[in-house]
Amino acid sequence: MRKPPHTERRGNKWWFRRRVPLALVPIFVKAEWRESLGTSDIELARTRAAIKDAEIAIQIEGARARLEPQPQTASVNEEAARMEPSTEEALYGHESSLSDCFDDTGAALRTGHLGQTQEPREHVSDRLHAIGRSVAPNSAAWNTAAIRATEGGNPARHDIRPRIRSSYVPTPVPPIYSGELEPKVLMGRSVLPTCVVLGKVIDHYLAGLPENEFKRKVKRCLTLFGAMIGQDLPLQNLSQKVITQFMRDICRMPAKWARRFDAGESVAAMLSEGTDKVMSPTTYEGNYKGPLETFLVSAAQNFGDDGFRRLTVGGCRYIGNRVANENQQRALFDDELRILFEGEAFTRIAHDPASEPLYWLLTLMLFTGARPREVCQINPQVDFGELEGAWYVDLDDKSPAGMGVKKTIKTGEARRIPLHSELLRLGLVEYLQRQKAAGADRLFPTWRVKMGNPFAAHYDSVGNLLREVGLYSRDASPGAQVSGSYVLRKTFITKCRDQGVISKDITGHSDGLTTAIQERHYISRPETLKRKFDELKKLVMPVRLPPARHVR
Repeated sequence: MRKPPHTERRGNKWWFRRRVPLALVPIFVKAEWRESLGTSDIELARTRAAIKDAEIAIQIEGARARLEPQPQTASVNEEAARMEPSTEEALYGHESSLSDCFDDTGAALRTGHLGQTQEPREHVSDRLHAIGRSVAPNSAAWNTAAIRATEGGNPARHDIRPRIRSSYVPTPVPPIYSGELEPKVLMGRSVLPTCVVLGKVIDHYLAGLPENEFKRKVKRCLTLFGAMIGQDLPLQNLSQKVITQFMRDICRMPAKWARRFDAGESVAAMLSEGTDKVMSPTTYEGNYKGPLETFLVSAAQNFGDDGFRRLTVGGCRYIGNRVANENQQRALFDDELRILFEGEAFTRIAHDPASEPLYWLLTLMLFTGARPREVCQINPQVDFGELEGAWYVDLDDKSPAGMGVKKTIKTGEARRIPLHSELLRLGLVEYLQRQKAAGADRLFPTWRVKMGNPFAAHYDSVGNLLREVGLYSRDASPGAQVSGSYVLRKTFITKCRDQGVISKDITGHSDGLTTAIQERHYISRPETLKRKFDELKKLVMPVRLPPARHVR
């Protein structure tokens, strides 16, 4: 059974969804109407959606009236003359005209042509003559004129019906005709002058997304999409072939295309260079194929009447030369942990004041499982404290950021992480209090911030340490590499699993014990700090780190 218009199914419930016309977004201050219809029955959803759609149509009509100038009415005498009682002959003639119009319109829709039969051609010719236009029949401009004449005739017939029944109808302002009827020609195809272009659809879609990490990812994808396909491309010209070719082309894009694009380099130049390191299959699937598929579904639903067809990227496979998860790292083994943290290299870092940021980055990742950027963006002024007898740090992209820092949490959900007893023994609380007293707004104020990321400029420091102690193995197979700071996150999560420590609310990953339905509908609050602290106390790392002895 066909789904009701302006609806979508979420789980077992039907939802109403209708886009706000672009011109009215400033009035309604939103991009679409969206609400639950409160039923899983399709027929009941159809009825409720129709009622909701009618209510919204009234709102749209009122909003458009606020944007348009009020129509000028005819004089009282002129309107009175129009309201004189009509004869039966006039009423019959109007009904006959309506019947002919419906027949002609039906034939036009079946054949794909308007104004081609004798009577519609005469109507179109009369209207063109009335506005001082001369257009050759059977031309592209003739079809455009026929469409415009049909659109203009429909509201006129609605006005005629109450008039012949002696009801008052204000006389509308005469239309203003500007420009020529000859349609523009773009990419060798004739399009209507009022067509909607791809750029407007992209802007409308982005305006309806909440400000989070997903929107940043989608915006990057659609920026590339618009640059390669063309922001001014009419929707009628966007085909499945164009979408498929775009997906093939991006498999040849350099891995760092966004940075070069922001610097002013063209997409065509990057595609023509034939770089060896192209976009990875994981990036292709997660950052481009997935977001673009969501955009295409939404655009077809909201702009289908404007010519946006049902398009998909479902069958577009990655054709680049890279392997999935080729850079994925593994957890460190117990003997490797001792080599890294109990050896001469790390002891030197523990005693060197200039290496203090690296020391605390490594220890925090080992005992919290946090991502390196999450650690580096901690603001000691607001992201650190004591509660219920436990010290903690907050990983929160909504709290105030340090100067130049753009906070980000991959999942978009803030986490409060208790400090492991080993971090307390090593002196982390004293370090945080010292930074807070000094007014520092970043955990490592001496480290440089690069493009909003307080870790990016120091990425190589971890890799260099792994090389020095002989653990670096970038040439290993995917999933077996040791090449950067993420080996510590992998190690923390692995150790928690092996020792039965529930680390979900600490790492931001699912614990595998609760389903998505339970998380969404039944669990109404996060784990308490005390429970997380009690869980974390169970964790024992098979290594003893040297305490920090930095002199200040």
